[in-house]
Amino acid sequence: MLARKSRIGKQGLAEVFRVGKPFRTSLLSIKYLPSPGVLQCAVVISKKVAKKAVERNRVRRAVYRALVPSVAQENKKHGKLVVFVQKIPADPLTPAFVADMESVWKKIN
Repeated sequence: MLARKSRIGKQGLAEVFRVGKPFRTSLLSIKYLPSPGVLQCAVVISKKVAKKAVERNRVRRAVYRALVPSVAQENKKHGKLVVFVQKIPADPLTPAFVADMESVWKKIN
């Protein structure tokens, strides 16, 4: 779970959907909107990707764990980020998502 200051609210989500720049990797589809302040994130997993809520929550937590080291290594990114999970990798989840997040940060810079 992310800290409250690191979560995107409804208005921020709508803004990222409207204006954010899209990026795609093998597992993730991401919309990023640079803005001042703390990096705010949201993870979206559809029922087409994972039918059971337990599985969606497990994948969501893995993506959040992947976000934390990638943000820390990149000197605290700023902006709003919405991550859409397109495909669930074979176990282990977190290292696969970490690799994808690193490739996304390289594309953003």
